[in-house]
Amino acid sequence: MKMPRRRLLRTGAAAAAALLAGGGSRAAQARPGAGGQAAPPAGPRKAYDYRIAFGAWINDMRVDPLPLENWPAPQLDDEAIASAVRAMDVQAEAGFNLLDVWGLFATYGWPPDIASAVDEDRRRRIVRFIEAARRRGLVPALGLGTYSWGYDRIIEADPEVRGKNPDGSPHPHAMCDASPKAFEYVRKIIDFTLGQFDFGAVHLESCDLGCCWCPACAGKDGVVAYNVRINRKTADYIKSRWPRKTVYVITINWAPAGKHFGEAEEDAVVELGKHVDCVFDQGHSGHHIAPARRAAFVRRLGCAYGTSGGVWLYPDTRWDRHSYFLPYPKRAAKALREHHAGGARGCMYYQGPVSNPGQEAMMAFGGRMLSDVDRSPEEALAEVLERLYKPKGEEALRRLARIFAVAEDSYFEQWSAEPFAKVWGIPVPGEFKLDQRLFGTCPGPATYLKEPCLGPEGRKAYRNGLRTILEEIPKLAGLCDDGGRLAAIRRSAIVTLNLLNTISYCLGEPIP
Repeated sequence: MKMPRRRLLRTGAAAAAALLAGGGSRAAQARPGAGGQAAPPAGPRKAYDYRIAFGAWINDMRVDPLPLENWPAPQLDDEAIASAVRAMDVQAEAGFNLLDVWGLFATYGWPPDIASAVDEDRRRRIVRFIEAARRRGLVPALGLGTYSWGYDRIIEADPEVRGKNPDGSPHPHAMCDASPKAFEYVRKIIDFTLGQFDFGAVHLESCDLGCCWCPACAGKDGVVAYNVRINRKTADYIKSRWPRKTVYVITINWAPAGKHFGEAEEDAVVELGKHVDCVFDQGHSGHHIAPARRAAFVRRLGCAYGTSGGVWLYPDTRWDRHSYFLPYPKRAAKALREHHAGGARGCMYYQGPVSNPGQEAMMAFGGRMLSDVDRSPEEALAEVLERLYKPKGEEALRRLARIFAVAEDSYFEQWSAEPFAKVWGIPVPGEFKLDQRLFGTCPGPATYLKEPCLGPEGRKAYRNGLRTILEEIPKLAGLCDDGGRLAAIRRSAIVTLNLLNTISYCLGEPIP
């Protein structure tokens, strides 16, 4: 039967939620401007200008896991591209307008000659990726390490460019700006990638693997001013040759976890804003700009300010894609609204494998909220569930919404600042992982089910929530044309219960 345009929806109870009149693809409202610049949103909606689907590494979106591969997985094979294209279909329909993915060229290190990083098979796959994004109205962004990320092989072959740690020892990953040859390598990479491939934007990242601390680099200027300097120089070079490319910088690791920039550091970032289109203060372990100062800082900044929303799951390439189910639409919507009200106009919204029903729904939900922050989260979620699960009637939609609400609340309502501060030394994080270790060569432990994320009472509450989900799913039998998504949720609940009960058993906690 034809679904009515008005639905009765509430995350666990009942409230009216109207679906968007007219429907249609959001991608049609988010086409890139000339030269690859992201176009501003049309109409009166309060939208983020830079609605970035952040991959982040291409295999993070991989549908088929790589259980024995260390992070970040370096493969650029046909499966990686096919999985990314499946994700693009969700991203474009949801309203994203840029696609930012790393790992297309050299995950661990560029060769000194640069060009030999790309053989014909790799070139074919990169071109396919870019063309698929362009056809869907997504501006592809080049991920570029600025002096770190991707320079290990260059440093090994040319020690003259190697940076130093704070204690003066050789840095394993970062180049030194005091060596003129260092920027020559950066320039060659830019010329090669932007000269031969149709990227419309560039994501500059200079400190994720650290930076040089010699007396001419961070040892002279301090971390923030030094990173501003090398990113400004890189952005100016890009703009001098490709003035219509969108260039943005992220400030990851420019300050210790949980610490905010001081006034002098804010001033340095304001200067950087004269040279780039957006500065992203993502908020992995707290934002570098104190929330109370955000609005005033944004007014001074000569470009857009961006975050990654308030909370996001970073997927683990080694894990079975149906072994977890962690949607968080209410929390994401709350943060996106607050950040937009504080002046944020960019969001690097983390993506994941579309074969995981929680991550697929969050991708579809996030693009909708970024395109219209004033719409109700219940309405946006209703639209996502209707599109993906095709429920046959209002009762089926209510039950679907209840499953997502229970999945979110039974896990995230157990979080509190005190355990995170005690164990990690930070407030409640923006980014969390299934396995907090990140690195490894086999599927790791489910650290997201232990302290500081969940204590004994938290595990008990989450266990009850998962049991509720398993009780609800059979009631939807025959009521959804869901393409196997409910079966995937059921599997994830069973696997997660098994992990929870194993942890509780080992800790001597009571289990049913």
